[in-house]
Amino acid sequence: MKHKLASFTEFVNQLYPHEADYLLNINQFVKPVNISILKIIHHNCHHPENAQAFDEKIDKRTYSYLKNWIVETLEKADVDKFYEWLLETEKLVMLDAISANGEREIISKFKLITPSHYYFLRFYELTQHFRDYLLIRVRNIFYKPTNTYLELHEQAYIKGVATNKKLNRATEEIIRQHETPLLQQSAFSDFLHQTFSDTGLDGYSRYRAAVRLTFHYYNFREFANLRSLYDALDEEFKQNTFYSKRLLSNYYSNRAMMHSKLNELNKAEHYGFLSIRQKNSDYLFYLANLCGVLLRNKKYEKALKIMSSSIPDLKNTNSFYNKIGFVSFYIKTLVYNNKAKNAVSYGSTFLDAYKKEIFDTRWHLFFSAFFQALLNAEKYAKIISNCNRYNLLTKENKFIESSVYTPILFWYFEVAMFIEGRQNRENLLQTIRESSLKLLSNNYKTGKLFEILDQLKDCLPAETEEIRSFILKYKDPKLTS
Repeated sequence: MKHKLASFTEFVNQLYPHEADYLLNINQFVKPVNISILKIIHHNCHHPENAQAFDEKIDKRTYSYLKNWIVETLEKADVDKFYEWLLETEKLVMLDAISANGEREIISKFKLITPSHYYFLRFYELTQHFRDYLLIRVRNIFYKPTNTYLELHEQAYIKGVATNKKLNRATEEIIRQHETPLLQQSAFSDFLHQTFSDTGLDGYSRYRAAVRLTFHYYNFREFANLRSLYDALDEEFKQNTFYSKRLLSNYYSNRAMMHSKLNELNKAEHYGFLSIRQKNSDYLFYLANLCGVLLRNKKYEKALKIMSSSIPDLKNTNSFYNKIGFVSFYIKTLVYNNKAKNAVSYGSTFLDAYKKEIFDTRWHLFFSAFFQALLNAEKYAKIISNCNRYNLLTKENKFIESSVYTPILFWYFEVAMFIEGRQNRENLLQTIRESSLKLLSNNYKTGKLFEILDQLKDCLPAETEEIRSFILKYKDPKLTS
């Protein structure tokens, strides 16, 4: 039987923790009952495993009022909602179709939209169009405050535009760093940090800087700096500077990846599930990240359940980057759930259909998952033939020096050659030992090598243990086998 407050409970259970933080911070309730309910909402958002029940004796109109207040308050703070208003209003101004109420609404926002507002730059440009609209019609009453606003914030606008041009140049360099084996520290890292930290800048520019800093820190495995960045963002999201459900989903997904890299898997899982609570254009990307966390945390059935239920979403995305990521982790999930034959079939079909797209974007991720499936399905000859057909080992070798790649395809190839009788045991061990040596100075890559060994141990238990002992002794010569 559905309890009296089921609808209200379902509504508040969909709130994000940072939404609850914001609501608690800005409320001006006088009635103790409203504050009491809001505190329960806040507690439940942060501790869903220990949720408190709402008092059914309280008048349902109180809960209805609170629900409406929450919706209105969050919509007012939502930068994406504001952007939708911006686009529609700009269209009306440009088409000479703005109404009198629309004009007054623009004027009313002059006191609200300061240079630190998320979409200040776009609002300033709207206001420029609006001034031109008013000027040609000799609308002096509205023209004067409009012109005053533009003059007052002109320097802030010029600074914001210049900042975004530099952000564009920084983006190009950071992406090149991600894709090239010859990594060098970015000349833009200090600029990005200063931009994010500048609370006088518009929120859009600051968040762009945060995203690019995230990419930069991942490139160089600077996880201590990454944690500091996300601790700062955590505080920002308790305000309304960056608020929208879309941005919160992005923040939660990035935070999940960070905790995963730091091997804080329970925290990573927590943020990963928050990131997929609302479906948006990056849902599949966030879902693949969560799946990776669940697999590392050995929650195989849980991963398979959420991935299988999201197969229909795969057909609705135009992003092959997200699509290939999802398929790769789905293949891995099938393998970990003892469905290697299904994984091989799914991977083969996808490769046949989207070969070009795979090699244009995420070939290493895809083939890492596909080879894991082939190995578990004992399709060793297919691993060898795929490596030769697509020249995968040469491609992989070009990127081994970068911070991203490990020789997983090469190791799968060597193992397949050995099992097929085309490689002897000593050569297998020697080639894998040699390929690991250049990576052992990097703790992150060492961890990835151990993950690959875990994937290989079922078919070659003695050999993988010997390689593991070699790596451990190299890292710490005091260790004995």
